[in-house]
Amino acid sequence: MTVQTEKVRIRREVRGNRQRRSADQRDEHNRAVATHLTDLITSSGAQRVLIYLATRDEPQTRDVIRDLSATGVRFFAPVCLPDGVMHWAEVDGNSAERVSEVGTPEPDVSPENLLPTVDADMVVCPAAAVDLSGTRVGWGRGYYDRLLATLSPGLPVFALVGDEDVYEHLPREKHDMPVTGVVTPKGWRRF
Repeated sequence: MTVQTEKVRIRREVRGNRQRRSADQRDEHNRAVATHLTDLITSSGAQRVLIYLATRDEPQTRDVIRDLSATGVRFFAPVCLPDGVMHWAEVDGNSAERVSEVGTPEPDVSPENLLPTVDADMVVCPAAAVDLSGTRVGWGRGYYDRLLATLSPGLPVFALVGDEDVYEHLPREKHDMPVTGVVTPKGWRRF
């Protein structure tokens, strides 16, 4: 099996598992992840965080954005551009959203309000799965791999996944950029 084929299989498996959760299971999962993500951001002292706006089946981020924005933490969510890069818009608990061209939620802002870069203290990214070495399998478009390749070494990058989405070993290609840690319903940890 090729690396690409294995990644497709993993994405399909993870997506199916997430879609089979009941509404109550999703809510419980999201509350637990939000609690641990809040703890991570607060304990790290991060004040400028790049963070995604979750789809229904991804660990949610909106409650964390709303709650920590009220304490002065600034959050920036991506707008995916057709050329495969992301620009950023500041978001808080009241930010308007729209569905992007790639089908993901994004801030509803005009192009002149987008930032090509943000001097961030932390990155919170989506993932289908991660492994114990920090290998991340995303959703296949490469936006986050391209972003992570441009970041300063040492910048903390955390993926949000379910406990069952942390593998011992995942396939990795040359362009796949690792994360430094993971947040799950059971807690957060660095690799």
